[in-house]
Amino acid sequence: MNQLYLGVAKENITPPVGGLLYGYVLDVHSNAIEDDLTATAFWFRQGNKQALMVSLTVCLIHSDLSDEILALLAEEFDIPAGNILLSATHTHSGPNTAGEEGWGPVDHEYCQNIFIPGIRKAVAAAKENIKAVKMASVVGKSLVGVNRRELRPNDEIVLGQNHWGTMDPRMTILSFKDEKGKIVGNMIHYGAHGTAAGCNQEVTRDWSGIMTDGLEERSGGITAFFNGPQGDIGPRISNGKTTGNISYVHELGEIAARDAVAFYEEMGEYKDVELLVSSSVVEIPLKPRMKLEKAEEMLPAYKGKNVNLDGMICGHLEKVIASYSSDYQEKKVYCQNQTLIGLGDYIFAGFPYELFAEIGLRIDDAVKEKNILSLSNTNGTEGYFVTRDAIVRGGYEVGVFLYTHLQPWCDNADYHLLNGTLHHIREALK
Repeated sequence: MNQLYLGVAKENITPPVGGLLYGYVLDVHSNAIEDDLTATAFWFRQGNKQALMVSLTVCLIHSDLSDEILALLAEEFDIPAGNILLSATHTHSGPNTAGEEGWGPVDHEYCQNIFIPGIRKAVAAAKENIKAVKMASVVGKSLVGVNRRELRPNDEIVLGQNHWGTMDPRMTILSFKDEKGKIVGNMIHYGAHGTAAGCNQEVTRDWSGIMTDGLEERSGGITAFFNGPQGDIGPRISNGKTTGNISYVHELGEIAARDAVAFYEEMGEYKDVELLVSSSVVEIPLKPRMKLEKAEEMLPAYKGKNVNLDGMICGHLEKVIASYSSDYQEKKVYCQNQTLIGLGDYIFAGFPYELFAEIGLRIDDAVKEKNILSLSNTNGTEGYFVTRDAIVRGGYEVGVFLYTHLQPWCDNADYHLLNGTLHHIREALK
């Protein structure tokens, strides 16, 4: 086995006070910096293989913006775009890098002046400072997250806390040590929304920032969070809801930090590991677009609405109607680019979705020889990806799932995403 090399670097990507925050409404401006936002790059090299993982403490990254950054990094640092994972931690208390219909446009000034330059600096520093490393891992159970699809007595699904709902309590930490015994970096994988704060006006990484700071202080190595399947997982804050304020960021962040440090204390032996890198395309069937008559019938109820899900539905209906006056050709499948980066017994699988927890659990369970760490909000954003049974209940996430694309996903899209991902993993392991 060839020696694994790793370089880790972190850059500040905090926006100035006064900018728009990306959360739930269109007109919330920051009035303070609670903690700095960061871009943390992990550059791996083994033999002639290279891979790059970047953790970005923003909510989501618009797919066009992500493609632009991937292409820029590929050209500037001589690495295939398919060997890169750009992963957003999903804090709702940062700038708008998502630009989804109903949530306002991308803050291009921030992206060009702070976000992209910060990513480039972090990647350049990481690549320049690679060292021979060994890796250790540990998995513990944390209750920082909770299923957030709360079912009310009136049979309505709301964003709250569903204590009997599916969740993955596993927190996985990968740690890297150089030849002198110094910790070079740590990666924490867990799945939960960054909404402990909610509609606040402070810029913050939310609860995961306190967690990474805690492990960084304990270990001495740069530490980053990579968010797992969090589409239906909220922060388990003590108000019983899925959002709060800055006090809940500290409350939950300190719990998460204690968990991470406690798990780190049980870290296994540092060993040489194999680097795996693979890119492929996963095909997901699409339904036909909505009938013109139905779209025209629905539009008056949403006309003029521009916020959140109502704004998304309004935009969707308008696009459907416009498509019937164009030469739009319906598609049978959506082709999703997918990157896998494997480190020893673990494989990170990137998804440009807010992935439901059950989907990640099913993928991991189906691969017996490796541990599959699915990543939400990675290499773009294409809305929520829900399970088939969730469609029956409805709710906010299902609404986004149904109206993100001109042609909606098929009802059992979760099966096709799982099946395509498993095929990719099995081919990569041959």
